Amino acid sequence: MRTKSEARKDAIMNVALEIFREVGFDAASMSQIAARVGGSKATLYNYFSSKEELLLEAMLHSAGKHADDVLKLLQTEGDFVTQLHRFVTSLLKLINAPDTVEILRVAISVGGTTDIGRRFYENGTHQVWTTIANTLQEEIKKGTLRDVDTDMMAMHLRCLCEAEIIRNLLGSYHRMSAAEAQRKAECIVEIFLHAYGTKA
Repeated sequence: MRTKSEARKDAIMNVALEIFREVGFDAASMSQIAARVGGSKATLYNYFSSKEELLLEAMLHSAGKHADDVLKLLQTEGDFVTQLHRFVTSLLKLINAPDTVEILRVAISVGGTTDIGRRFYENGTHQVWTTIANTLQEEIKKGTLRDVDTDMMAMHLRCLCEAEIIRNLLGSYHRMSAAEAQRKAECIVEIFLHAYGTKA
């Protein structure tokens, strides 16, 4: 059961992400976040040592919730091709969602002046794709995939899924429909299995 303290911390992180998305990291202030949450700056500093720590924890918290849901699609028992298609479809919807694009912009904007971007990658994104690589290793053992480096395999899958990120980050955003995500997922899965599947 979640405590009031945990619920309060979650509420602060959710509001902070909203404000960071709206105005960017530099323009956002702890006072602004406290006012929207309903409290004082002192309350925020009881949970987070700085605005930088608040941004990092908020991004990791948000990414972690979404990642768990997406990873489950690849880790359930059943036909791997079907699982992979569901996973890729869900991932495409997630990484091309407006909120995701906006948060990535914030992370990139502070990457050159703080270690937030690096820590977000190491503690969030990198761990997710390490888990995916481990899942692919299990498919190698089953004979579904060729016995090659799973980190490279996971990276190639990631690159296929993230092909439109740069375009979105630069502002040429295109909202991906469910049907479009399905079609692109089919193409990605076909390319991936052609390269790494044992039945290709």
